[in-house]
Amino acid sequence: MRFIILAIIFITSFSVSAGGPWLNKKKEGFFQLQSTFPASAYNRLFLENGKESILNKSVLDYTVQVYLEYGITDRLDLISILPYKFVSTESSSDTSQTLNGILNGLSNYKLGFKYQLSDKNIKVATSIQSSFNSISKDLEKGLITGYDANSVGLYFHLGKGFSKNIYSFIDLGANIVGNDFSNYLDIHYELGYQIKPSLWAAFTLDLRESLKNGSYSNNNLKQTGLYTNNQEYFAFGIKASYELKNKIGFNIASFGAFSGNYVAKIATFSLGIYTKW
Repeated sequence: MRFIILAIIFITSFSVSAGGPWLNKKKEGFFQLQSTFPASAYNRLFLENGKESILNKSVLDYTVQVYLEYGITDRLDLISILPYKFVSTESSSDTSQTLNGILNGLSNYKLGFKYQLSDKNIKVATSIQSSFNSISKDLEKGLITGYDANSVGLYFHLGKGFSKNIYSFIDLGANIVGNDFSNYLDIHYELGYQIKPSLWAAFTLDLRESLKNGSYSNNNLKQTGLYTNNQEYFAFGIKASYELKNKIGFNIASFGAFSGNYVAKIATFSLGIYTKW
């Protein structure tokens, strides 16, 4: 089974509250602490057209992030995400030991505003989502904690609750990226089911498609698969969330992929704890 690391968690946060056209009421919110980790180090990358790249080193990539949604009004939400990453490389070749390294630091800080356009049978919302260049980097060793660029995206969110037990939504976005990175399209689809009042499960699909209109290139990053230009993926995932009566909850998720470009072939898992008010 082929799997993919999804390091830009802003695209798909692994909670039942994130994404979609549903908003918080005024002064209500959602706060989550989450960690994402791979099954092991990886040394293979997806490339376009079904090809792959075998790396001359093994790479580890861990993320811890804080996620916040807050209702400014009944129709306007603030979304803030602060990710912190731990990345490292290790080569099996004695001649490459000097290129081994460890890097910790903030990834791209995310800030967004989501506005509800329609609260009828089919829910519709739009959002502006910005990503800031708050990263750390050691390019000589191919280590970086986020994209070396700022970006802004416009998203539309459509969804529907088919019963009290089933929901479905889709997020559609177009992102403009600076520093000669390519712009990209972003699609997230989710289908969720309420197993019992406190337990939800969901299946997701994620597509990131580069427009390949940017000239940024770094060969060292292509040797680690960490935040290089023209990254793409077509991914699937499963996630579950269990909520206690005091509105404290727990979630777990795992993601895999059908295809990609300059992204890792490795299973990734996510664990989180959240609260609502």
